[in-house]
Parts: sequence; structure tokens; C-alpha cells
Amino acid sequence: MKRKNSRSLKQAGMRLSALLALPALLLLGGCSQTPSHLIVAPQVMTANSGKYANKQAHIRVLDMRTGNHIVQISRPEKAAQLFSSQAPLKEILTQSLSSQWSKQGMAMTPVAANNIEVSIDQALVKVEQQLMQYQVKSEIVLTVKIDNGVATLTNTFRNRGSSHGPLKADLAVLERDFNQQLALLLAQIIDNHEIQQFIR
Repeated sequence: MKRKNSRSLKQAGMRLSALLALPALLLLGGCSQTPSHLIVAPQVMTANSGKYANKQAHIRVLDMRTGNHIVQISRPEKAAQLFSSQAPLKEILTQSLSSQWSKQGMAMTPVAANNIEVSIDQALVKVEQQLMQYQVKSEIVLTVKIDNGVATLTNTFRNRGSSHGPLKADLAVLERDFNQQLALLLAQIIDNHEIQQFIR
């Protein structure tokens, strides 16, 4: 009887171990998956006003970058990891700027006296990942060119950032910081007094 009981207890213990191991394996599997892209969705904070009321413009965004990626993570003696946005960056900027200008009273039309061209010259977060630390350098550069039918205005907007920390860079934090940087730059374009005065 004792031998039978010990065998049953041993089998029950093995079943319990297997059941406990399964969630642990699933958890580890979920944690090891790295997102293939970043969610770029800048939350532009500008007060709704009529500063562009009774004005019309057509907007076009050009991506002048040599690569489509936004985040580049470099490690010693390994190929760099590259992460792009979930949609083309120029489409995200077109939608965001059009939405913000519309909130300020401007009509966005296919044909208008004011033609706004925004070029993405730089939009990159570079991460140097070492064994026990990392360093981040980021830069976004947007050039805004406006033709109002009489003259042309060109302004360049730039935002740089840097940070460092122990262990491994967190992709979610990089994504959040990039969105904040981009949102700040877009707000500067919308609120720029010279652009407001130049658009007829």
C-alpha cells in the first residue's frame, strides 16, 4: 500500500510541475517577442483658435530620409536592429498637420493659393547598446516651405534629445519619447507666428 501511495504522489507531483511550467513558458515566450515597428501617434497640444480662419491651403509631405526606420539599436559586433513606424511617416505627418490646421480654422483643399510643403529631413533615434548600459541620441528635422502665390517662405524646425541609462534600452520608452518630440515640433509649426502671417 505504501509503494502504491508513493507512486501516486510522485505522478501527481509530476503533473503539477508540468501544469506550473506551461504558464511560465508561455510568459517567457510572450516577453521575448519584440515589436516589429513603433506606433507613431503624436499628441499635438495646441489651443483651438481661429488664427487660420478664412484661409485655404494644400499640404504635401515629402520623406527625404535615406532609410525608413525611426529607431536604430546598435550593439558591439552585431547587426543593428531597425524599427520603422506602423505607417509611412509622411502619411502620419500629413494627417496630423491637416487635422491641426483644420482645428485652427484653415480649409485643407486639393487646390489652394497657399501650397505648404513639409520635408522630413531627419527622424532618427540612435541607440548605442552596451552590455550593462545604453546611450540614446535622437534628432527630428522638418523643413516647411510655403508658396502663397506671391512669395516663398522656408523655415526649418529641429528637435534634439539625448539620454542614457543602465542595462537595456526600453523600446516602449523610445517610442513615447519620439512621439513627444514629434508632437512638440508639430505644435511649433502650427503656432509659428511667421507662418501664420505668411499664409494669405
